[in-house]
Amino acid sequence: MTSDIRFYLTLFWRRLPLFLLVFLPIAVASIFIALSLPPIYSAQMRLVVESAQIPGTLAQSTVDVPAREQLQLFETRLMTRDNLLDVANRVKPIANQDKMSSDEIVRAMRAATKIVSSTGRDQATLMTVSFESQYPERTVQVLDSYLTFILNEDAQYRSQRAGQTQEFFQQEVDRLSGAMSEQSARIVAFKNQNSDALPDSLDYHRQLLLSLQDRINQLDRDRADLEEQKRRLSQAFELTGRVGSTGGTQLSPEQQRLQTLKAELAELESVYASNSPRVVSLRNRINQLETNLAAQSGQTVTGESDPAKAVFDLQMADLDTKLKQAQDQSTALTEQMTKVQDQIDRTPGNAVTLESLQRDFDNMQAQYNRAADGLSRASTGERIETLSRGQRMSVVERPSVPTEPIKPNRKRMVMLGVFAGLAAGIGLIIALDMFSGTIKRSKDLVTGLGIVPMVTIPLMRSREEVQRTRFRQVGLSLMIGVVLPVFLWLIHTYYMPFDELASKIAARIGLNL
Repeated sequence: MTSDIRFYLTLFWRRLPLFLLVFLPIAVASIFIALSLPPIYSAQMRLVVESAQIPGTLAQSTVDVPAREQLQLFETRLMTRDNLLDVANRVKPIANQDKMSSDEIVRAMRAATKIVSSTGRDQATLMTVSFESQYPERTVQVLDSYLTFILNEDAQYRSQRAGQTQEFFQQEVDRLSGAMSEQSARIVAFKNQNSDALPDSLDYHRQLLLSLQDRINQLDRDRADLEEQKRRLSQAFELTGRVGSTGGTQLSPEQQRLQTLKAELAELESVYASNSPRVVSLRNRINQLETNLAAQSGQTVTGESDPAKAVFDLQMADLDTKLKQAQDQSTALTEQMTKVQDQIDRTPGNAVTLESLQRDFDNMQAQYNRAADGLSRASTGERIETLSRGQRMSVVERPSVPTEPIKPNRKRMVMLGVFAGLAAGIGLIIALDMFSGTIKRSKDLVTGLGIVPMVTIPLMRSREEVQRTRFRQVGLSLMIGVVLPVFLWLIHTYYMPFDELASKIAARIGLNL
């Protein structure tokens, strides 16, 4: 065990310059980097999504966005290129910003900004925003700009959403109101065009049709009676040569009819007004009958010598007149029946059309009622958002100027550099010893050749050789230990700091430091 330790110490001493050549650059570079890195300060702020101040059971806001989604939306808009460039140009939080391109500034701003959101069931929704910079005051200025942007976005987003909702329902109400007016006009126009065949008048038209049919049947019976009277009168006159008894004064049928009509007129005038249609119609018939009697009387005096023949002709003329009137009335009633039947036939089709128009109107009315209700709620929701009484973002912790940097940890970096240098140097010595293939001690003979030597004779050197070797080792080690750190210091000071050099090398090989 003691011999192994002595062997490795001797080996280390022999390879000391090589160890220093590896250890010193790593250790010195880590020291230079730790000392040259600027201090980084960090400030943070905390935001919370507050619930609506007005209970939803009383008045519901029209902006119903989950808190988590709202935070993600704000984070996305906050980290946009235009917004980051605007904040960076106003605050100048990045070192050597004037020498950087726009893309580099955006990458640096995104790397320096950290946003953490936390939410959970029955937990408040929080957002923590932090920013790192070499300038402590500017970290607060950046966060203030972020805070202003988030609060403005929150207010603008919610008021805009509420306003768009209200505008949509207002447009729907106006559109449906106009559509209802047009539909009402269509219904009125259809009713005016088909006023004689509407569903409401169907029962009336059916009763009127039955009444007209009864009147036509009655006229047909009256006509048959008149035809029978003509036939009997003609037969009686042909057989007897007269139409009635010869004794005493006998009124002609026309005169009897005239007296009957006058009696009926007197009865009607006692009940109806003088301009009543029935009274006027009866008076016209009386006037026509009197005219016919006067004409017949003149013919009898001037041309006829047979009174019986004259009476027969008068009676036949009266019957023909009655028949003609019955025929005319029957024709008029038939035409009226045809018109009423046509109205009845058109009524079902009009009913279907009118029902369709009314159904469309009812649907529009239902949509209008829903839109009006939505407009009322949207107006209330817009008022809630305008007064900031709905769900909103509020500040829990405002950013403050940091007094101590959060990085770099210089002691830790120096220790890691020294440890890395030691590990690299010792690892190189061990690797060279393992892969050299030379025999340095008797143990190597046993391991490498499989033979056990009887005795080993060490290499004997003179005192001058030992001193010369030692002097060379010490000199080379001192040269490496002095010249190499000075050389590295000159590179770090006059050419490029090691932190920048490391960043460029990392960027060249694709690493992100």
